[in-house]
Amino acid sequence: MKDVLKEIKKQTLTLMTAALGFVAALVWKDAITAWLKPLYESSESAIGLTIAAFVVTVVVVVVTIILAKLFATEEK
Repeated sequence: MKDVLKEIKKQTLTLMTAALGFVAALVWKDAITAWLKPLYESSESAIGLTIAAFVVTVVVVVVTIILAKLFATEEK
């Protein structure tokens, strides 16, 4: 029974952490949209949004690579 309660606590913590991460992502989405608005505001909507999506994708890939290297565990 203790193992079940321990697993429930673990899964609850995981779900709560994911939910908080989702909320943070939504706020960041709004912030990034505000910063990129000048990029697509003056051009046609679809083209500007595509350019903004490309820029964000490149930045996310670079940041992901950097974070992966920073937090990688060394294999022996």
